[in-house]
Amino acid sequence: MLQEIQVKSKQLLSDLIGENTDLGYYRIQKIIKSRSVKINGVRVGVDMNVSAGDVVYVYLSDREKDGIEVVYRDENILVVNKNVGIEVQGEHSLTEQINNILTDEVALPVHRLDRNTMGLVVFALNKNAEKELLDSFKEREIDKTYHCIVVGAPSSKTTNTAKAYLFKDAKKSMVYISETPKQGYQPIEMRYSVVKKMGELALLEVKPLTGRTHQIRAHLAYLKMPILGDGKYGVNKVNRRYRVKTQLLCCTKITFHFKQGTLRYLDGKSVVLNVDLTQYYKK
Repeated sequence: MLQEIQVKSKQLLSDLIGENTDLGYYRIQKIIKSRSVKINGVRVGVDMNVSAGDVVYVYLSDREKDGIEVVYRDENILVVNKNVGIEVQGEHSLTEQINNILTDEVALPVHRLDRNTMGLVVFALNKNAEKELLDSFKEREIDKTYHCIVVGAPSSKTTNTAKAYLFKDAKKSMVYISETPKQGYQPIEMRYSVVKKMGELALLEVKPLTGRTHQIRAHLAYLKMPILGDGKYGVNKVNRRYRVKTQLLCCTKITFHFKQGTLRYLDGKSVVLNVDLTQYYKK
């Protein structure tokens, strides 16, 4: 979308754009540096003064404002529901979309989900919160719960604990699971339980106790319970039968634990996302 702004008085370009749009300072500076602004028909790439009578054109891309679901927000953190098919960081990422919308803060990602995993993602809104969140995620002090639909399920609905070892092959973007320790393999652990059985499918609740790449997907597949829609570790003929092209894995709950610091008020708080994963496949 191209927006035309008629300049009425001398002022800084970024101030002018801020007064005439709902963009925040961070996004405005990014638009200027990307040379998406013209002054009197001349493209510019630096913040500069404009004068009365100038005509400024600003190119605003579709910021997908309505596509971002905010699940929780306060002065320090933001928790949103990430859709399938988008990275948390990078060009055209969830982080970029959020910062297109925020007016006074900058969202700082503190953990990630796979591109095709949906659900809760936490962002810090200031540097103090960023440090505390990064430290807590690193020390596994923040609990994450996932729900997924799998092909097959254990007979019992009781909570099961599964331990194994995982090897990451970065060149192939794959991980491999072993029951026994091997060179280059790292220990993994998760708890899971059956929420509901649905014929050959089942809805599971999963709580990873370690945080390795593709851990849930690969470990469940190793346990003969591949996630429906998973093209890498799942069963493609079953995925095609249910007409689902992405893994039905969702981060549905995040529980914070802070005994001290800026975020201590969040100690014990859970942010919960209610989602019906059965809507994503043909029954």
